[in-house]
Order: sequence, then structure tokens, then C-alpha cells
Amino acid sequence: MTDMLHKEGWTLVFHEEFDGETLDQTKFSPYGLSHWKTLEEAKATYQLRDSCIVLQLPDEHKRVSAIVTGMRDGLHRYGDNLGLNHHDRAFMNLVTKYGYFEVRAKVARGSGLNSAWWMIGFENEKEQNAEVDIFEMLGKDTRLLNTTLHSLRDTKLKYAHIPYRTDVDLSEDFHVYGFEWDESGMKFYLDHELYWEIDQSPDYPMVTLLQINDGDGGWIGDLDRSIPYPKEFLVDYLRVYKREGMPMELIPLEGTEGNLARSAISGVGNDITWGDLYNAQSHICYINDGDPNTALISKPEESLPHYIYLDWMEPQAFDTVSLTTRAGLKQGPTQWDIEVSPDGVTDWRKVGESGQVAWSHREDELETHEITLAQEERAKSLRIVIQAFNGSQETGTYLIQDIAVYLSTKA
Repeated sequence: MTDMLHKEGWTLVFHEEFDGETLDQTKFSPYGLSHWKTLEEAKATYQLRDSCIVLQLPDEHKRVSAIVTGMRDGLHRYGDNLGLNHHDRAFMNLVTKYGYFEVRAKVARGSGLNSAWWMIGFENEKEQNAEVDIFEMLGKDTRLLNTTLHSLRDTKLKYAHIPYRTDVDLSEDFHVYGFEWDESGMKFYLDHELYWEIDQSPDYPMVTLLQINDGDGGWIGDLDRSIPYPKEFLVDYLRVYKREGMPMELIPLEGTEGNLARSAISGVGNDITWGDLYNAQSHICYINDGDPNTALISKPEESLPHYIYLDWMEPQAFDTVSLTTRAGLKQGPTQWDIEVSPDGVTDWRKVGESGQVAWSHREDELETHEITLAQEERAKSLRIVIQAFNGSQETGTYLIQDIAVYLSTKA
């Protein structure tokens, strides 16, 4: 390999060289932020050419092509009008914190184009959604490298930005972009030369995206229609290094005992009350955060049934599932099924049902309904299928404070 980081004590832990005939989907998914669109709309257009991935906008109808190293339902709701289109099983090919990350790339030229390498928090907690734009290279000025920290809901961080003026046109050739991130701050490099350092640092796992997109007007510039299609952003490699003392796992560690829901990635198959990037009243992570003071709030007028998912990276054994709500007589689910899948995608099988649940309290009290399955199940995914709820006429929404999953012999 060329262009490796020349520092002692660093170890290469992840890399994608894009030198195969097909995209290695154990490293990158070609669907970007897939759950906000249909899969057909979300799928990136790309070629693998000369040991590079060439992200493309093939015509005026394709506005973005992005690949990503991890994804979960609801991640990065970047527009107030976005609704969840469908459920995708969570994946964590590269979901990690801290390290030195390096990309060798050739950016696109032309007003209205943006070549971007960026990272976003995986939102295991609602506040863990900061965005780090290692670069957003606007085609209208390819000597200007835009690097930005967006704090979003993370109140421990604050917005920071540098428009770094270079001596060269970065669209004429490949250049090496580096991002060094640890608990003390972040450093940004161009061709191994430090150009910006800040003492802020997201302290949670993030995923990586590589993307080309276009627009017409505003910050990105008026679209230059003289630039022929396809419009292309070329990436030679992504490499990730760690030094001693940095967390080496590339995905969050799995729990093996106790409440298995805590080690799952929660998801949803229908739209809920999300909020936005800056302020969220509800979040899908609330159903398995172990905190009864947070709640998933369903979205009014979403037709039943509703699907709520727990995805594990490895199969888990369990025989008990409980659901906790607040003010159940007013806003509690009243009928739901438990289904499991060996892979989280196919062969869903019903293994339990609540029957008609009669909650006792209308005001602020918490109540829990527990379902003991007929036998021990072993699966990579579980889903709760909401069939009915109190408040459908009064509020149009229900609350779920928490879901717990146990193997009774280990509870």
C-alpha cells in the first residue's frame, strides 16, 4: 500500500481499496441514507474502475450517490418533511470512534456539484448525532476545502468551520485527505499536511459516508449545465488506523446476559414522531435505552399494524419479552404480537402474542406487560407488531417507554 500514515504506534484495522469487480458490501452499502427513500431511489450509481470507486450522477434525475459503512432506521433525519419509507435491517460494517482515517480521492469540478467525505453519529442515544464533514468540495471552487463540525443535538459540542484555501485545483488530480480523531480533539490533513486542529471531539461511534450530490442555487452554486454527464467523484481507498489505547472494536460490543434489548439496534417499519436534527421529542433509541422517562411516540394517522424491530449482529437466545408504557389507559398499546427472524429479513415467524391488554392507569404511572414465549427462541432479529392501542380516537398516538428481552435463566 502507498500513502500509509507515517507515524509510529498506528495499526491498520480497516481498509477498502475498491480493487474488486463488485462493491464489498461487508464494508460499504450502496444505499446511503436508505430508509428515507425507496431502495431504488437511494441506490448509488457507481463504477469500479482502475482500483477506484467512481460515484456518479448519470443524468439530471439522479441528485445524490452515496455509500455508507453503517445504517439504522431514522439515522440523520436531514429534512423536516422526511418520513420513514421502509425498514432496513441495521448493519455496522464500520461503526467506531477514534482513529486516523484516510481517503485518497479526486473531486468533481463544476458549479452545483459537491464531493463529500463525512461522518455522522450512530445515534445509540438521541444526542449522539453530530456530523463531521472532513471535506465538502464544492465544484464551483475546487481550490477551497470546506471542513465543518455540526453539533446538531450534541450540546457538548459547538459548530465550527474552516474554509481552507489551497494552492492547487483539487479536481485536477488525486489528493490524500486525513482525519485524526481522539478524546482530546480532531485534526485534518491535506496530502499529509495539517491544515486545521480543534479541541472538540464527539465521544461516540460514527459511520462514514462518501458522496457526490448536486443542487441548483444557494451555497452549492448554480448548476453548471455545460458539465457533461456522468458527473464523477473518484475514491481510491478508505483506510482506518488505531493506536494503542483506542477502542479497537469496529462495532459496539454485544451484550450476552441481562436485558438483550440493550445490545440491539432498534428500528421501526412505520413512521414515528422524530423531531429534527436539532431537537427531537422522540427517537427510536428510546425503546431500548433502559430509561422509563423516555418514550417512543407513534405518528398520528399511521395505519396499523406497526412494526418495531430489535436487530442483533449475532443470534441471541431469549424466552421473555416485556413492554412498558406510561398512562396505558390513555396512550398504551393494547394488542401486539412477537415475531422473530433468523436473519432479520426473511422467514418472520410469530412466537408470542399479548392478547387484549387492560392497562390500569390513565395518568402518569408506568406499567409493564410481560410475554413468556412457549419455548426458548434464537434469532438475529425480533419485532413487535402493534395491532391496536388506546387513544386512537383521542390522541392518535401511543407511547412505548421501554422494551426488554430476556432469557429467563439469565435474567
